[in-house]
Amino acid sequence: MRFTPFNSKPALYSLTAIAAAALLLIILLPNSDNASAQQAATATPTSTSALTFQSIDVGAHACGLLTDGAAVCWGANGYGQSTPPSGTFTSISVGWGHTCGLRANGAAVCWGHNYYGESTPPSGTFTSIDGGVYNTCGLRANGAAVCWGYNADGQSTPPSGTFTSIDADYEVACGLKQDGKAVCWGDNKYGHATTPSETLTSISVDYTHACGLKQDGKAVCWGYNGQGQATPPSDETFVFIDSDSAQSCGLRANGTGVCWGTNHGNPQPPAGLTFTSISMGNVTCGLRTNGAVTCWGTDVYGYGLLTPPTSVPATATPTSVSATATPTSTHTPTATGTPTPTHTPTVTGTPPTATPTATGMPPTATPTLTPTIARDDSGAPIPTPTLTPTTTRADVPTPTPTRTATTVTTSGNANARISQLEGQVGTLRNQVATQQEQIQTQRDQIEEQGGFINSLRALIDRLTARLDALDGGSDGPPAATHTPTPTLTNTPVTVLDGAPTPTPTSTTIPTATPTRVSRSTLNPGCIGKIGLGWLTGTWNADCQSAKTPPTAKEGTRYARYYAFTLDAPSRITVTVSSTEVRDTYLYLLRGSGNQGEIVNRGDSEIVEQLATGTYTIEATTYNLETAGNFTLTLDIAATGVSAAAGAPR
Repeated sequence: MRFTPFNSKPALYSLTAIAAAALLLIILLPNSDNASAQQAATATPTSTSALTFQSIDVGAHACGLLTDGAAVCWGANGYGQSTPPSGTFTSISVGWGHTCGLRANGAAVCWGHNYYGESTPPSGTFTSIDGGVYNTCGLRANGAAVCWGYNADGQSTPPSGTFTSIDADYEVACGLKQDGKAVCWGDNKYGHATTPSETLTSISVDYTHACGLKQDGKAVCWGYNGQGQATPPSDETFVFIDSDSAQSCGLRANGTGVCWGTNHGNPQPPAGLTFTSISMGNVTCGLRTNGAVTCWGTDVYGYGLLTPPTSVPATATPTSVSATATPTSTHTPTATGTPTPTHTPTVTGTPPTATPTATGMPPTATPTLTPTIARDDSGAPIPTPTLTPTTTRADVPTPTPTRTATTVTTSGNANARISQLEGQVGTLRNQVATQQEQIQTQRDQIEEQGGFINSLRALIDRLTARLDALDGGSDGPPAATHTPTPTLTNTPVTVLDGAPTPTPTSTTIPTATPTRVSRSTLNPGCIGKIGLGWLTGTWNADCQSAKTPPTAKEGTRYARYYAFTLDAPSRITVTVSSTEVRDTYLYLLRGSGNQGEIVNRGDSEIVEQLATGTYTIEATTYNLETAGNFTLTLDIAATGVSAAAGAPR
């Protein structure tokens, strides 16, 4: 139940990856307007596990405990978070890129991402444990709360006292005291660390809001409510509750579920099914009364979450296991830098009212994408795995194919049965051939577009060099002088990151000295437009940052610039996220271009009240000369604003 928000598109490291991302965009964009309509619909279960579980927890990956205590995980596995160690557990909890469980003796075991020490539990024993995004919290036998991992917002510094339950998330964690009063700590920009006065029996916290159950079974929620996630139904009573970034769900006493808010297009629980618990992440999964797991919703990122495994996969050696004895020295994890989750929520600050969701996916196979691993725990780079379009993820246990029941008479007519099987095989072959043709078409289109963009970039370099020469020079050494004379057709184009490209006319380029982009003279092709919504872009050497983040070393950082215009005073929220570049950074500038006055700046988010006028967003990173993809989101909240310049991608 970690926050699992909309994220940027995966890396385009190969033609296969490019084709997969393009195909995913084709699927996503036409259906984003239907997300609200689908939200109200009742889900059809996508898959029900054949294994028998006693508990489950869902995020970008999912884990559960079988009745014998063995752990089984599926979904994203870029850091090994879905490869649990052998042995049995009494409880299990997923974070963003890590997982933790408790052994029968109370020792904590964690595996997966450990950059901030979130998978390095302290010594001693615990009675419960809960994984956040970059941190983990647990309760000792005496009720004391202990947290470890990232702590920039105080989310890993719990208050003293005795707790009966605890729940951790990205920048905030909450617990219930013995008297039933909720206490939360960490960041409070959405108000969800300011707890209500009611006495509660359970609590669940997420990135923007929190919910709990009162003694009479009524739900109470607090925090951000832009999608109605903090407004539970007043006429319902529940026995179980869980929250995700823009939605919460509760279970009635009869085992049926009801949800409020929106969550990546995930609809209401399937009709006619009853559950003992429910967990929300990229998709929603419920634990049936018979121990089976049923999942529903839209697996936007193709992690395979909708297909729980049908057999127990191989186990692994745990990343870190806490000792039951007190060690001679205490481990204090130290984190440097500001974390930027791979899946940064679209609901930040004042979250957008409409989140693009993948709804109505066709029944044919969609190429799935394995998350990019930047570095391992030692800091060494990890090679990017080859991405191959397939219906089976490499990091997800291969599910047993579900065969459609075919009515066959018992007359012993073997020939008829063979004929039916041959017909089914022929149908499958035709489907595979069609999919291969579609993928090849996508590859051809991307190759053609990539060639054109390379030519366009070369032209931009020459134009930039000429502008630098006219401006009195640049900050890079000159290269060999040459006099290209290309003849260009007057064909309008749009580059991949959404920035409109000037339409060149047939001309002869004067002799120029190629050089890198000057920080003072910005290439016009580096300035695009953004409207209400989101777009994807790419950092590369074409465009550079004109500003230096306060904690970054001086040097060249790649950047992109996007302008927008406000027709009335407005409150805006800008967010940037990347699966490939760890440390993102934003500047909000007045005017159109990179030399305007700085209005505000932030690592991955800016929230600002602005007057009427034109502004520019610079999206860049702390890292020097680091290329990668990103997603930029602009949300404008005001009355009387006709539109911002540009249209969302």
